[in-house]
Amino acid sequence: MRNSEDEQRKLPGMDGGERIAEVLARAGVATVFCLQGEHIDPVLLGARDAGIRLVDTRREDAAAHMAEGWALVTGSTGVCAVTAGPGMTNAVTGLANAQVNGSPVLCLAGRRPEAKAGTWPLQDVDQVSVASPLTKVSRTVQIPGRLADHVSHALVAARVGRPGVAYLDFPYDVLIQESPPPAVDTLAFPRPPGPDKESLAQVSHLLDESARPVLVAGGGAHWAGAGEAIARLAEDAGVPVFTVNAGRGVVPDSHDWVIGPAVGVGGAFFPALTRADLVITVGTRLGWTFLHGAMFAGRTLVRVDVDAAETSTNLPGEVNISADAAVFAADLAGEIDGGRNRPRTTWRDELVALQRSTQDAFLAGIDRAANPIHPVGLIDAVVDAAGPEATLVVDGGDILTWGQLLLPAERPGSLLATSTYFGCMGVGIPYGIAAKLARPDAPVVVVEGDGSFGFHAMEFDTALRHDVPFVCVVANNGAWGMSKHIQGLMGGYDRLAATELGVRPYHEMVRGLGGYGEMVEDPGDLRPAIGRAIESGLPSCVNVVTDPDAYSPMTAVMAQPGFL
Repeated sequence: MRNSEDEQRKLPGMDGGERIAEVLARAGVATVFCLQGEHIDPVLLGARDAGIRLVDTRREDAAAHMAEGWALVTGSTGVCAVTAGPGMTNAVTGLANAQVNGSPVLCLAGRRPEAKAGTWPLQDVDQVSVASPLTKVSRTVQIPGRLADHVSHALVAARVGRPGVAYLDFPYDVLIQESPPPAVDTLAFPRPPGPDKESLAQVSHLLDESARPVLVAGGGAHWAGAGEAIARLAEDAGVPVFTVNAGRGVVPDSHDWVIGPAVGVGGAFFPALTRADLVITVGTRLGWTFLHGAMFAGRTLVRVDVDAAETSTNLPGEVNISADAAVFAADLAGEIDGGRNRPRTTWRDELVALQRSTQDAFLAGIDRAANPIHPVGLIDAVVDAAGPEATLVVDGGDILTWGQLLLPAERPGSLLATSTYFGCMGVGIPYGIAAKLARPDAPVVVVEGDGSFGFHAMEFDTALRHDVPFVCVVANNGAWGMSKHIQGLMGGYDRLAATELGVRPYHEMVRGLGGYGEMVEDPGDLRPAIGRAIESGLPSCVNVVTDPDAYSPMTAVMAQPGFL
């Protein structure tokens, strides 16, 4: 809280908040997502005066999600600022999501005055102990003269190696004191690590001997900016590519050597693994979505990750390399003698045909024009209405599985989704707002379950206050759909518990706030309604009543006993 110390200060130079803002501005930070509170006010006022855009949200976890969304779209570190106590603890879910995803985020938090420690001051909690298990860096900065240095270090720490969350908090009485400039006013990022020559030669030899290789590019490829290098490697060496998580769009889905998303159902990925003789994973964790590595058993496996420890998690490879994804791909492409390597176009064409036939078979029993509207019909309409330049977001449970399979990714950061590892729903609206701020000239369409919509529906107010026009298409089946069907398949639909929501007029809420809203029940009205929402130039909600009985095969898989 603001107190007499604030009123009595007579400072000849910058106070701590101004100094922090100066460091952010020099580092190129143009936007800070925040929720105001007196403990963090010096930073927000400093940022305002430094010309940094402040996007103030209605809840702190939305600010953290927006910071991550900004990072996913731009490839640069997202920054959020929150106040002390409940402000910080509200942000925790967003910070945990970014950390599990490996997204670079800097969180700045206020804290009670250092002089009042142990006196039961307002909004006091051991914030660093809360943040430490969920972040790469977690510190309280107690010395005014070190503010700039700690912020500079945190910006670097969030981005280097495996990206993640850097958390700093600042006692209020430290923030309002004079703070000197940093010893060094530039950020020092180390050279990205490359593969050692022996390992590179091993991989080159394996690739030369392989008839049916595949490469799986994950989030590490995105943060390394590895798209061009992987595309060149795929073309020169004849290696079909699958992409997953933040790696979607690193090499465009439309590229000749990209087969599709690395999803377990509905595409060529799993059948391809059963036929491949060499698998190279680049910046990809082998967690539950890959059956903890069991999918790759029996194939020669090469694992490449900037985090050396990750290459031994669940299933170590025959060759394990700690390297930046872009440096690895570029070095391997340079190592390969094109004359020795098979072009492998027959193998690629086999996988392209397999992707098409598997997806067609997967969707064969679905009436895409059905009434009630099937989720696949909803996604068809979104892709058609949004156009090729759009940034797409998908958030939820069952709708997420359809979206991961069917939504295209043509650029890095053009398809954002609920984390497949942390499983944090509710990111859709915050991601959508951040995406529109980061790419203001492109449409942004969020596809979201009705359950997920409820987490951050009031961020439509944030979008309206800051003039951020995006479209949220709600797949409204009146339930926590994935959970409902898992319960029903496991124990019977007469024994459901806490999964029914009812079909609610979410579009009316958005219209009441001043946005655009429509409800759609007829499939013929869906594409035009999304088009009208985009053309409205307003934050918009298209509330689509979908078939409550429809569920994805992934939901059926998750209903198997012992799956989780």
